[in-house]
Amino acid sequence: MALADARAIYPALDARPADPQADAALLDQIAAWCERYTPIVVIDAPHRLFLDISGCAHLLGGEAALLKDVKSRLKRQRLCLRAAIAPTPGAAWALTHAGERESVDENHLAEALAHLPVEALRLDTSAAALLKRLGLKRIGQLCDAPRAAFAARAGQNAMLRLDQAFGRAGEALTPRRPPPPLYQLRKLAEPIVTLDALMLVTQDLCESLCQILDEKGFGAQYLRITAFGVDMRLHQIELRLSHSERCPKMMVRLFREKLEREAERFNAEFGFEAVRLDALETSPWILRAVDLAPREAIYDVESEARLIDRIAARLGHARIGKIGVRDVHAPERASAALTNASLDAPAPQDGVMRRPLTLFARAHPIDAMASVPDGPPLRFRWRRVQHIIVRAEGPERIAPHWLRASDAKTRDYYRVEDAEGRRFWLYREGFYDGAEPPRWFLHGLFA
Repeated sequence: MALADARAIYPALDARPADPQADAALLDQIAAWCERYTPIVVIDAPHRLFLDISGCAHLLGGEAALLKDVKSRLKRQRLCLRAAIAPTPGAAWALTHAGERESVDENHLAEALAHLPVEALRLDTSAAALLKRLGLKRIGQLCDAPRAAFAARAGQNAMLRLDQAFGRAGEALTPRRPPPPLYQLRKLAEPIVTLDALMLVTQDLCESLCQILDEKGFGAQYLRITAFGVDMRLHQIELRLSHSERCPKMMVRLFREKLEREAERFNAEFGFEAVRLDALETSPWILRAVDLAPREAIYDVESEARLIDRIAARLGHARIGKIGVRDVHAPERASAALTNASLDAPAPQDGVMRRPLTLFARAHPIDAMASVPDGPPLRFRWRRVQHIIVRAEGPERIAPHWLRASDAKTRDYYRVEDAEGRRFWLYREGFYDGAEPPRWFLHGLFA
């Protein structure tokens, strides 16, 4: 009704301007807080939430205990709410808006919805008014009405809402953020405020998660700890790993490094009442053969990756990198500093290294004799030493970058081997049929 009419009825009415943006921000904050119960939280604007608690209720003592906990904690924050648990989102919506029950199972769903008004099906105003004029005021009456006549008068949307409420039609809900593949949750009997107490909970979560990863044959590469504060605030710490990990001791050590570095931002204030560990990215765990008599100088990939993860936890993920090879055409631009997110350089699909890892800063000019017009070199002189070529492979043609204005010429690269078994990477710049004679260069050496 109009504000003037409302104040005429109740003069002491407290009226304030609406702030939709602030309401949406508060609803999102409540949705984030509700992730302590389930990772699948759906925001139904402007003032509703759906929580998919399938497989989560037993962690909090059952559906009744979970519902009681949600209501009591939100009411302590001076929030008015109505909540219900039902087998379908449509049924839960109907119970919260017009029902008397707070929980109903699948066997009693039809009985619980039968006496509710048709508005509880989330129908638009015109469709609900039309059904009432036809004498269909309760959901139970719609179930007995002929479906063809009902759809013709109320529309296909009304029929869909009816089927969704009873579970005869599926309803796609988009969660606030994608649920993690694996997660572990701990609800605490008393709030914790110290870093040591949080690390004890984190250790327990890591051990439980690694046990599940071991059973499924996976390792975690992206982890996130979420601590749910008593004041409805969330504190999160994310951990990216350079390789799959399922060792709880290593996870706890890395989380401790990050928590100690970000202790000021990770302020407990009134304490944390629940902690959850999410495995946001997982990958199959690859078992490697172990040498029973390893050599002293053997290269340990896992030890290197764990060292990188420890340094990244202290200094930051973006500050870790190494020199690697990029998959580009121009050889002089192939080497680059790779970040921790891309430490593994792309390898040839057939396993054959067609370009040497050792390149000269500038290609060395050489005197070469080749079969023209496009044949490989037969011999060349480099640093006053004559090399007779016995094997050659090529050419690999690299044209100048068409987006860059330069005087560069087309190069034809050859992999050659001399009579003494030494292998070189040569290229010819230009063509024999051009205005200027081509020149030959030595660009790299194979090991």
